[in-house]
Amino acid sequence: MSNNIDFYVVPQYTLFGVPKCGRGIPILGIPMEDTVSFRPGTRFAPSVIRTWSQYFEFTPTEDLGIDPLEKACDLGDLSLMQGMADKNLERINLVVKDAINTWGRVVNIGGEHTLSLGVARAVRESQGSYGIYIHVDAHLDSREEWPLGQSLSHATFVRHIINQVRPQSLVFLGFRSYDKEEINFVRGLENSTLLSTRDIRSMDYHELRLLIRGVIDSYPGPIHLSIDVDVLDPSIMPGVGNPEGFGLNYGELLRIIKAVLDYGGSRVKAVDLVEYSPPNDPGLMSLPTIIKLILDVLNYL
Repeated sequence: MSNNIDFYVVPQYTLFGVPKCGRGIPILGIPMEDTVSFRPGTRFAPSVIRTWSQYFEFTPTEDLGIDPLEKACDLGDLSLMQGMADKNLERINLVVKDAINTWGRVVNIGGEHTLSLGVARAVRESQGSYGIYIHVDAHLDSREEWPLGQSLSHATFVRHIINQVRPQSLVFLGFRSYDKEEINFVRGLENSTLLSTRDIRSMDYHELRLLIRGVIDSYPGPIHLSIDVDVLDPSIMPGVGNPEGFGLNYGELLRIIKAVLDYGGSRVKAVDLVEYSPPNDPGLMSLPTIIKLILDVLNYL
């Protein structure tokens, strides 16, 4: 195991009781919360998910005849420095890069969405290129500043990915909240694909799969799938920092994940599941959905 992982990752109860990492698909907790702009609490998600996961049935949505947990292992949670976003992103980069180099891919449990900037850097550095960034989120996270005067936050980090990491293609799925400058910016990108919640609702299963396959087949290189759980409707996922109405239902989100992982295959190097906020989740109502989401990602990887 890499020295970066040994030094920065704090051992915890393992997720679902799976072994600590020696082999399998590593799951890494990233409790980053330095740039949130509304309701704090995402830093508690990895430890809460890990602790409570022991009490759920480990059954994915679709039975593929395999046990998804047999191919998973738990790296534990990154040790981060509260309020030091740049240093934390450097640490995320180091550890995620080591995880990809060692195990081929990694599933990251956040934490705020800004962490995906560190993951994107790690994907590029470990693979020598950066192919497709797939952003599944109620928001575009592509503002120039938010709050005003703050250039790096969970509402701006995608613009940093574009400027620093330079993906070959960007795909925005499930968005429904944005400002005019932001939407004009992403629409003006030559290599972007945008499907709002309304667009996804208007497509049938095969149309959506064909569109995602078309993008994946058109751009070589590694794929980074980043999912903010606020893409789900607040009636399903109330435990987030920035809820937005008219969200996807779980089946619609699962179709996206299945298509990306089916067609992306071994090119998918990182999957981020971010922005669950236990302090904003009444009675931990969202927790069963988060647990199912992790199992389903492992099932299709």
